[in-house]
Amino acid sequence: MGAPSLRALLRGTPIHRGSHARQLQAEILSTVPGIFSAGRAELIRQCADSPLFHELVVSLWKSAIAALSIRPDEAAKEGRFITAIYEAWLVLRRTVGVQSAIDADLDLSFHDRQEQEMLDLVTLLLADLGEGVARMAYVDLAWRHAREREPDQDDLLYGAIGASLYAGESWRFEGKRPTGMPSGFALQCIELGRQAFTGTLPQPEPAWAKEAKAASGLRAIEAARIDAGPSLLVLASVDHLPGSATGGEGRPGGSVGTTARAEWAPMAGKRLPLVVVPDLARVKRRLVREFPDCERIIDAVLAPIAGRQFAYLSPFLLVGAPGSGKSRLARRIGEELGLAVTVYACSGVSDSSIIGTSRMWSTGRASVPLQAIRRAGAASVLIVLDEIARAGTRTDNGKLTDGVLGLTERETARAYQDPYLECPVDLSAVSYVATANTVDGLDPALLSRFRVFEMPMPTARSLPVLARAIVAELRVERGLDAVWLPDLTPDELEMIGSHWSGGSVRVLQQLVEVAVDGRDLGQAN
Repeated sequence: MGAPSLRALLRGTPIHRGSHARQLQAEILSTVPGIFSAGRAELIRQCADSPLFHELVVSLWKSAIAALSIRPDEAAKEGRFITAIYEAWLVLRRTVGVQSAIDADLDLSFHDRQEQEMLDLVTLLLADLGEGVARMAYVDLAWRHAREREPDQDDLLYGAIGASLYAGESWRFEGKRPTGMPSGFALQCIELGRQAFTGTLPQPEPAWAKEAKAASGLRAIEAARIDAGPSLLVLASVDHLPGSATGGEGRPGGSVGTTARAEWAPMAGKRLPLVVVPDLARVKRRLVREFPDCERIIDAVLAPIAGRQFAYLSPFLLVGAPGSGKSRLARRIGEELGLAVTVYACSGVSDSSIIGTSRMWSTGRASVPLQAIRRAGAASVLIVLDEIARAGTRTDNGKLTDGVLGLTERETARAYQDPYLECPVDLSAVSYVATANTVDGLDPALLSRFRVFEMPMPTARSLPVLARAIVAELRVERGLDAVWLPDLTPDELEMIGSHWSGGSVRVLQQLVEVAVDGRDLGQAN
């Protein structure tokens, strides 16, 4: 059996015959088959006509030969093997991808993928050998292959997630690699990523728990806080506001109005819960069943959440034709993650009131995300900025998009100065998803804050799942259960399919409603 490919290694396959040197030899032989017998000119030709790459390959080959002669009691020589390939790796990193050289005497123009493949393999081998810098570089390598994976290669996605976690939390991995043995780094990354994606990843002890333990020594306090889960202090105090925190209580005739202080006092000074990341594999299965044409988008949105202590979505923008289902997908992602969802209709909004308005105006109110937090009773919520490209562009009273820029900058959001409460509030756990028919006319600064995903139009294969979801929403709207409003029958689906072969979900929704309402008409007749 030949040596495993780079992709197989990334998927956790053991290295060739348990030897890094033999795996390296196999790669060199496949790249430069004349390494044993060809002359220098022929070897340079096989090395992409690059004298520099030829020298690196020869150096790596000699290092592999030397490593194969190491006896179990010669651990020091193994260190020399790691040093040798690390030095070659540094040169490869500086040269791969360079299109031209300032100095004509230096050959830095590699013309095909041989050098990239060699760099990738050496990166993986060094990471497996425990080299710290290479393990950081392994993150990019893992994600590059994860983005190009086939449908049955989720282990590549898990491996990339695990590598990212390692980059930020190296304590999760075991200590030093046993001398003379592979570490199984790729397999460790895959398992770590799988745990993160399924919500079974052990979390580190929070700093506040350690501080509480050191300060009081009361294990009961520590246990109570851990049981409560992650939390965030959104609003520290309203004591600076005028009036009473109890409104009109105790006054003759009762309350005579609610002040801002009385309105927000119940939330002030209290840590609000953060929604814990659920089983992401289950979330993905449920979403893909509803949106079979959007699996790639769902993967890209969920992957960065794996390993987090709470559910938070990096801002992203769904761009698609009217009726493509982008607003519904945005809402359903939030719902499946357990986030309270607020849909903010941007169409026609001609001011920046999303960020809140001053109490000097009769219509003064807190910012939209802060209101959403209070309604949910949780610090992590989702704001869907629906049809953001259709917001007004006049600047008389500020622009919505300018307000969104401040809210989506996490450092700014950590101490956001709410104009209504006139104090900083922590909105850093709020997630934002925007939808638009097109990015034309959108502020480039705004686009730089959002990942942009093209929303595909639903196809005919989505009909059964979309119809089932639409009927489920009709049950909620009409206050009925499945006994009184069952799913569509095969005949009903066939009838709808004759009028809808893909495209607008709004059209499909109308057809489903006609089919459902037609049941009552049929019974009446």
